[in-house]
Amino acid sequence: MDDSHYIASGAERDVYQHPDDPAKLLKVMRNIENAPTRFTFRDISTKLFPSARLRLIRKEYDEYLRIRLFNPAHDVRLPITHLYGVVSTTRGLACVTERVSGPDGSVAETMRTMLNKGTFTQVELDLFNGFVDQMHSFGIRAGDLKPHNLVFGYRDNGYECVLVDGFGDIHFLPVRSIGRWANALGLNDSFKIVAKRTGLRWDRKKRRFHLAASD
Repeated sequence: MDDSHYIASGAERDVYQHPDDPAKLLKVMRNIENAPTRFTFRDISTKLFPSARLRLIRKEYDEYLRIRLFNPAHDVRLPITHLYGVVSTTRGLACVTERVSGPDGSVAETMRTMLNKGTFTQVELDLFNGFVDQMHSFGIRAGDLKPHNLVFGYRDNGYECVLVDGFGDIHFLPVRSIGRWANALGLNDSFKIVAKRTGLRWDRKKRRFHLAASD
């Protein structure tokens, strides 16, 4: 794996195209030893408690395993990316994950990117509302459900909205893990944050988003 396989960087990991499988990505934990520390809670806590970064990954895999054990069918349609374990690479230990592709074969664009470009339409809104239904139906816990972690692209099921990062109860007090009712409250809080950051309108009672200009 080399620089030609690099795609993007997230908060904690660098993302690469799998060199041998076009349907998979490799997420490698970024080396932060020599990185400058910003005065943010995330950066300071990471410096003081390095194991916290590993906890986020463990929580992600724990959540994926929990959901898969309750939904073992090979063709189950999950609103989150499939995880395939970890492998050693020349860039470090990597998490192997499913790749969601855009219409031109490139990596799917995030909700944030589409909103900024003005390409987020009623089609994406309907898919996003379907995503909301699935998150509640499967009872998926998502501690970092943000516009930059949501993508719109193609998998085996066609064009859909997928959460590619940020699932799992990552909070210090795992309240969302108490039960489905607690997770439903947590999801509502997350969707309110999405609405605030995107300009979409969130209807809590109907569990539906609306375009800002709609009546």
